[in-house]
Order: sequence, then structure tokens, then C-alpha cells
Amino acid sequence: MKINMDRWSKDIIDSKDVRNLPVLFFPVLKNINMGVIESVTDSKNMAVAMKEVITEYPETIAAITGMDLTVDSEAFGAKITFSDKQAPGVKKHVLKSLDKLSEMPVPDVNAGRQQMFADAIIEAQELVKDRPVFGGMLGPFSLAANLMEVSNALMCTISEPEEMKELLEVSTDFLIRRAKLYKEKGANGIFVAEPTAGILSPEMLDEFSNVYVKKLVEAVQDEYFYLILHDCGKVEASARTMYDTGCKGFHFGNGVDMNKILPQIPADVLVFGNIDPSSCFFTGTEEEIYNATYKLLEDMRPYPHFVLSSGCDLAPSVTNENIQAYYKACRDFNEKNGVKTEITLEGFLD
Repeated sequence: MKINMDRWSKDIIDSKDVRNLPVLFFPVLKNINMGVIESVTDSKNMAVAMKEVITEYPETIAAITGMDLTVDSEAFGAKITFSDKQAPGVKKHVLKSLDKLSEMPVPDVNAGRQQMFADAIIEAQELVKDRPVFGGMLGPFSLAANLMEVSNALMCTISEPEEMKELLEVSTDFLIRRAKLYKEKGANGIFVAEPTAGILSPEMLDEFSNVYVKKLVEAVQDEYFYLILHDCGKVEASARTMYDTGCKGFHFGNGVDMNKILPQIPADVLVFGNIDPSSCFFTGTEEEIYNATYKLLEDMRPYPHFVLSSGCDLAPSVTNENIQAYYKACRDFNEKNGVKTEITLEGFLD
């Protein structure tokens, strides 16, 4: 479905209510008696789960594929571990050092489960007719780190920076091809997860992540295809340079104070965040998550470009009760201010 995402974004900013986009694909699986493994290995199952998110939580402003951050690494040959209790993880990395970089085969878009995730976009568009559909994938530095292990990647930024940049070029070229596949299948945008880059200093984040994210943006983003850049690190000092990548949306984890982030991002760009996925959603009580969410909404009152979200993707075991408490806080906040969220695509379809 072709949606003008620039107009969609502007409508969110101009609206009087606070909109909502938590990353909660995995917790809804129990509602439909589906395991994690079958949800990330079958396009139809994934689409059904995407639909369940917006059915169970209708204030959610978009549908997103499952946040399985191993798909990109798996395409390069990494060994993946699957479990029905948690999201997939990398069991065996592709590179032990950058000495073997030239020998590493570079996959095409048919490798691994890339096509399955792209096909989930097609399937989801048959089920989701009233809001955008986003694909999910890693960012350049996070993919590079997944290919060779995080500690090795961080060391190489210091000991072998030029070789590391060669790997980042390979990662970026691959991700551009994968993004184009999502776009070809009809996705309205991508959630680009760059969590590992949050470990880098502001200067290194710019040198080893932002430069490459910008290449991705320049290759695929337009008024119909919208990139949201996620970083769950302590990146308060880096928010402005992240903005310089040109992404049209930015998603932050609970490691930052959103009061320090929002003033750095211009008011015509959406900023998402950042209720703690662990201490609130996973281990918190309903009262605790309600209060934390309501407080964040009060803090963000001066910023119409703020969109409420979880700080990262949520674990499968997060309870429906905690998720409902989070949504209730947003609903109560909006109703107290005399507004009600209504999801519509009127005026955005071309």
C-alpha cells in the first residue's frame, strides 16, 4: 500500500494526542498460540502476528516485522540459535579477525531468511489496511559486530580502523540491497536497529556508524519510504550527529533522558522512546509501568514530535497486563487533555 510517509509523519506531529509505537511483536505470540520459532521462519505466521499486535493494541500506529536481529548475520553464514522463549541469537560468528575479510562471501538477497521477511511484508499488507507496515533489520555497525563478535569489533575500531571500515562498507552495501528488497515488496519503511553503535564514543559513533547509516538513507529513503534509526545506548551527546544521518525518525532506549534528546532533534522529525523494556515491562508491576509511562508523557508535553514507545523490543514473556497498563497511561493522558487517538490513512494514500 503506497502511503505518503511525509504526510503521515506531519499528521502525527500536528495532532493533539500522543501517538504510540512500542516494539512488541514477541509478547503477542502467546495470544495466538504461536511460538517464537514458527513466527520467525514463516512469512504467513509473521504477518498474522503483526496483525495481532494492532488488533490487541489498536492505538499502535504501525505494524512491524518481528525484531529478529540475526537475519542479516545468518545470510552471511553465521550460525543461529532458536528458542521459543526468546528472540533468536547468534551462536557462531562469521569472522574471527579482519584478516579473513577478503575471503568472506557476500550474500545476495536470496540468502537465509531475507526473502521470508520480505514476503511477510506482502502477507501483512493483505491483513493491515489502515496503517503503515515496516520491515526490521540491523544497522551497519551492529551487523559488522554481529559478524565478528562485539568485543572484537570494538577493538578493531582502534587497532584496525581502515580494515573495520572495509567491513562496514560490505555491511552497508548488503543492507542497502536488503532495504531495497523491503521497498520492492511494498514496505512503507524500515526500523533500523543499531544498538551496538551505542557503545561507541560520540566521535566514533559518527565515524563508524552515522556515515554508513547516511549511505543507507541516501540509497532508499524518500517520501514513501521512511527510516527509523534505533540506538539504545547512552547517546545523549550524539543525538544531533545521529540526526545528521538524514533518517526521518529516531528511536531511543531507556539509557537516555528524553528531556535531553528532544531539544536536539528538530520539531519536524519524529522521536520515539523510551519506557524501560526490563524494569518496567518485564519485571515491573502494572502500577509501576503506568506511573513511569504517565511521567514520561508529562515530561514530553512540550514536544509534539514525540511518539511513545518501549525503549527496545520486548521479550516474549512480557505480560499482557503490563502492556495494557502502558497503553492505559497513554489513553488516560490523552483523554485528560481532551483528545482521543484515531488511526486513519485519510489523506496519506497516493
